[in-house]
Amino acid sequence: MEIKKILILSQSALMLLPSLERSMEEFNGGFKVSFKSDFTFEEADLVFLDYTYLKNEEEKYKSALEYVPKLALLTALVDHNGINEILKETKVEHLFGLSGANSFSDIRDFIITFFNKQYWTADTFCKNPLKVSEMSFLSSEDIFESIQELLLGHDFSECFEGIEDYLTQVLNESILNAIFNAPVDDMGSHMFKRMNKKTVIHMIPGKEPVVKLLTDPKKIVISIKDFYGTLTRNDIFDYLPLGEIREKEGGAGIGMYLIFKYSHKFVINIQPRKFTEMIFVIDKDKRFKWYSSKEKSFHLFMPNEEI
Repeated sequence: MEIKKILILSQSALMLLPSLERSMEEFNGGFKVSFKSDFTFEEADLVFLDYTYLKNEEEKYKSALEYVPKLALLTALVDHNGINEILKETKVEHLFGLSGANSFSDIRDFIITFFNKQYWTADTFCKNPLKVSEMSFLSSEDIFESIQELLLGHDFSECFEGIEDYLTQVLNESILNAIFNAPVDDMGSHMFKRMNKKTVIHMIPGKEPVVKLLTDPKKIVISIKDFYGTLTRNDIFDYLPLGEIREKEGGAGIGMYLIFKYSHKFVINIQPRKFTEMIFVIDKDKRFKWYSSKEKSFHLFMPNEEI
């Protein structure tokens, strides 16, 4: 069995790492975890690096950015603008917030998912939901009413007041993006991207975007999936940090920006020409201050034959 080399360089995560090493041994998946430079970035199959190390005056960790497909950054930052700056600067596909109670399990699950070339799903984060709602959007009509139907019956009593307004805003922008920006014709040309969002658009049968909402006592998990897979890595790192609206190009990145702004975990799954799925996870908190001060994580999963 080929041994997968995992290099983890982080002072702030030291309390988590011994447990991670033991759990990897118990998993018996052929992993070797190192907490020091036993092997180089090039030799490692997966690298976890504390973002603060990139700012080291000796710049000896800068070369890690040459290996973005197998690099995961770790950060204790909770400031949304600060997190966006990291993504804009590094274009890293995996960024873990380390201040949360689930940091260890997230990292462990990620390692297994990464090497199995899988995706994270809504069920990854909400294994025993109290309620699940799912809806296909056949057209751009009556989106607001459909969102209210999706939210109906879910328990938001453990959330800060007004959480439904946040969810409605994010869902509205995201669904409009899936309807107007994702569809392409057989030649790969966007069909509706330049149209006014007030235009009534009807989806091609079998290509309707699907929204899934799961809730349990601690979390809200939402998945928005289209069946075109036209979102690119460049799109993500163009729109996500800034939330820019680009009228000349058609469409907007505001939906993606809002998802990450209002969520604690943001996962994007892409299989080109087949589907794009955006998943966001919100931890329930009665006080807005607690909700807004939690760590943020970002993950982009795409096929990578070089892993």
